[in-house]
Amino acid sequence: TEHPYVFPPVDLLKQGDSTVRITKEEVERNMQTLRSVLKSFNINIKEMAYSCGPTITRYEVRPESGTRVRQFTLLSDDIALGLAAKSGIRIEAPIPGKPAVGIEVPNDNPATVWLRSLIDTPEFTSSKGILPVCLGADISGKEVFLDIVKMPHLLIAGATGMGKSVCINCLVTSLMYRYSPADVRLIMVDPKQVEFVPYKDIPHLFVPIITDPKAATAALSAAIDEMEDRFTKIKDMGVRDIRGYNDIAAMDPEVEKMPYIVIIIDELADLMMVAKNEVEDSICRLLQKARAAGIYLIIGTQRPSVD
Repeated sequence: TEHPYVFPPVDLLKQGDSTVRITKEEVERNMQTLRSVLKSFNINIKEMAYSCGPTITRYEVRPESGTRVRQFTLLSDDIALGLAAKSGIRIEAPIPGKPAVGIEVPNDNPATVWLRSLIDTPEFTSSKGILPVCLGADISGKEVFLDIVKMPHLLIAGATGMGKSVCINCLVTSLMYRYSPADVRLIMVDPKQVEFVPYKDIPHLFVPIITDPKAATAALSAAIDEMEDRFTKIKDMGVRDIRGYNDIAAMDPEVEKMPYIVIIIDELADLMMVAKNEVEDSICRLLQKARAAGIYLIIGTQRPSVD
């Protein structure tokens, strides 16, 4: 007999302080510097506000009428020089829905966003989303959650050390805290052979963690077969997608519920080097059709291009 799934206690996660570490004096000093830098380029400021996030502070600048927005983007290097920013600043010109230009400056002491503080929130525990997961905190320090079903596929790209694997670990942990294996199954592909080791015994695994690129190709082909099989069942039931099918399964004990399947690939570039054509064809088919069958892809890669 199968043991019932016991949800992990939140105490397993480290508790930490997520408070933003930038002082009011620092913010006011930066605002003063911004005003003087912009003034030296003949840009006068009508109003200025700010919002502090864990890693950056955004200064919302409302220039006087007649100022061209393009001037701000041209001055990004001069503003970074004036503020002595540790890394480049980002200009959002204009901020969507606001009559202001955003100047995003990295904080000298970034705050850590703790996963436990996100999982503990009512927004996550009582979320109306189908597959909600924790992502982090936004520019104002507010928690950010996303629903895998709404995305419905995700590409996490960035250079080494940018936090791709941290992001993927947060998504997997969120699913384990929220769903039993009857609701969500995982196919995890880890060509690096180190990233998913802690998950090797979790009951959510559809197949054991895949580390061999050839086996990954076979697993993606099996996922396509599973997708086609699900579409046949969904069509025979006379519904449109997995949600309609599971609604019938909830009322009819003879119909077995379909769990959602999340396929997570930690390093796509490595698979592409070994079996480019097979992997690419499988991923394209899944991206085009799999969402209605409740199969979703999360792909991490160091390559900066989307193709």
